[in-house]
Parts: sequence; C-alpha cells; structure tokens
Amino acid sequence: MKVKNWTNLHPRYAGLWVAFMDDEETVISSAKSLKATIDLAKRKGAKTPLLFKVPEERLPYIGAI
Repeated sequence: MKVKNWTNLHPRYAGLWVAFMDDEETVISSAKSLKATIDLAKRKGAKTPLLFKVPEERLPYIGAI
C-alpha cells in the first residue's frame, strides 16, 4: 500500500470531514458533518467513500511505518 500525504488538505479543509475518490487522494466532497459529507459523496457516485476528519490545527507528528 502506498503512503498517502494528506498534509495539503489542512489549509482548505481544516475542521471538516472529507470523502475521497477511489484513488484516496482526490477529495469528492467535504462538509462539517459526517452525514452531509457521505450524502454529497454518494450523490457524486461514490459507493463507499474513504472518510477523514481534517484536524482544526496542524500538530507536529513524528512516526514511522
């Protein structure tokens, strides 16, 4: 599995739920509520979207796989 870098989501989607297309990089919908994000994604054709809540503030993280 390829590692995904979602750090670029923060400026635009801070504090929102986002749903990704099958490539797990392209945002298909976003909203403040999880339900609204899922509904928008399904209207755009996503059957089971990958969902992620973007943190409101950027925090440092050090980790390894």
